[in-house]
Amino acid sequence: MSSNRSLFRNVQFYNAADPDGDALGGFIQNGSVTEANFLHMLGIVLVMEAPICVQHRTSGHIVSLISSLLAIGKYDIYCDCPIQLNNGPWVNRVLTHNVSSRENSFQDGIRARDGRCVISGVINGRAPHLLPGFEAAHVFPLENENLWIKWSYGRWITDMGGTAGTPKINSCQNGLLLCRNIHDLFYQYLLSVTPGVRSLQSRNTQIHT
Repeated sequence: MSSNRSLFRNVQFYNAADPDGDALGGFIQNGSVTEANFLHMLGIVLVMEAPICVQHRTSGHIVSLISSLLAIGKYDIYCDCPIQLNNGPWVNRVLTHNVSSRENSFQDGIRARDGRCVISGVINGRAPHLLPGFEAAHVFPLENENLWIKWSYGRWITDMGGTAGTPKINSCQNGLLLCRNIHDLFYQYLLSVTPGVRSLQSRNTQIHT
């Protein structure tokens, strides 16, 4: 039985034209999502032909492009045109700990480059070649290499210039070093990364295993 992914969400957003209907979406605010982040997310998740106004239902506060943390609660989205959910495809991730020979260089490269979980900031205190609890994760899933090739994502890879004719999905530019439990969450889409963030701090030193 699949879990209810919306059960613990403390932020939900609705179409203001149907405030009592089902939420358009939501997420868990853990103290890091700003108002600007929220508006950026809505620009990806929703399809609208006109500008929107996003209002906190309880306080009446209007969300704007600022770095203040987003308050938890329900938000109503006002728009002069219909609001639709983006129906673009998403890529399913299947977590696997099996390593093929062609992935060895990927894992070695990620470990040498990062040396820590890039999300939690937890540092590997052991020797570089001893990384229990740390795993090299593909940003674009390795098991969907056919889609990587179909969408020509290899054209963005710049660190494998001498490998013409290969898909380049095992480039270190398509990887992150993560603590094992965070790797699990990442592959289940239970956490996300904002590319524009340059500094990440963990509020919970027990986030790793």
